Amino acid sequence: QAMRELLTPDALAAADLVNGRNLFRKTCYACHKLYGEGGEVGPDITGANRSNLEYLLGNVLTPSAEIQDAYKMTLILTDEGRTYSGIVIGEDQRRLTIRMANQEDPVVIPKVNIESREVAAVSMMPEGLLNNLTPQEVLDLMAYLQTSKQVADPGSTN
Repeated sequence: QAMRELLTPDALAAADLVNGRNLFRKTCYACHKLYGEGGEVGPDITGANRSNLEYLLGNVLTPSAEIQDAYKMTLILTDEGRTYSGIVIGEDQRRLTIRMANQEDPVVIPKVNIESREVAAVSMMPEGLLNNLTPQEVLDLMAYLQTSKQVADPGSTN
């Protein structure tokens, strides 16, 4: 409720979109693509219903409430005691390919090495992502997420 009181149309209209883009890079970019930039662990949110504040808040504040099958986190334990958690992006009879957050290349695991495998009931996207942001940063990020086109990057010639 406090978020909804903070995120008024007037406050969002006055937000700093460039700062919002920078906050997206720090907070969301490792897993989500927006306007062709970002990770592939979570869904590409460019085409998402981002203009709807309730939709945005629901997905950010309670990410485990509704998880698309393609983005359910799988936990793998190997016979060497290694643990992997991520999104399964490929599988055949001999191996499984998993994409993990903060890791550019997917990991291929031979199935003979898998001791256990379970699909988690929670999202890879952690709860409380906004807790470490100031109210102004939340405003800037949410305003950026609601944009209909990319915001100029002051650090490049775009």
